[in-house]
Amino acid sequence: MNRSIIVVVVFAVVVAACSSGPAAPAIGESQTVCNDAFCIDVPQGWVVDVGEGYVAANHELDGSNTFLTAGVINLEAIVVNAGGIWPQPTAQVARDFWKLLEDAGVGSFERSRRVVGGAERTWGTHEDGVMWHLVYPTGGNSGIGIELRAPNDSWESHADFVFASVEVRP
Repeated sequence: MNRSIIVVVVFAVVVAACSSGPAAPAIGESQTVCNDAFCIDVPQGWVVDVGEGYVAANHELDGSNTFLTAGVINLEAIVVNAGGIWPQPTAQVARDFWKLLEDAGVGSFERSRRVVGGAERTWGTHEDGVMWHLVYPTGGNSGIGIELRAPNDSWESHADFVFASVEVRP
């Protein structure tokens, strides 16, 4: 087989794998969802469940492959379970979160970025597709962790929208 044909076939397979599942809809209206610890804005189309200390949702377009979870997290527990020593900066907590996923064989870290206000935003893959994660420290060893998993990169705008809306409740 010709080398250029092999390259085209491999490229087509990679593109198909990266674009599986439905594309994310445009963000129009949203709802503010609160529990006792925080509030977040969730774009329309997400079916939301609110509990004490957490928010969970799936998108109506692909309920079995879209996951939005937000909850109160123990930053120290993440670091210690990943083999580290507390305290650590937020960027290391976020990286240790991915280390736990990598060690379990269900995720792979790709990159991170510090967010204004001290949070750390990360990107990677999960066994379900792609995943975005935000570690939002709230003081001491406590924080809010938000993850959005989806079948393809088109859902990043939903992660951006939710991550930008975090409001800690007094």
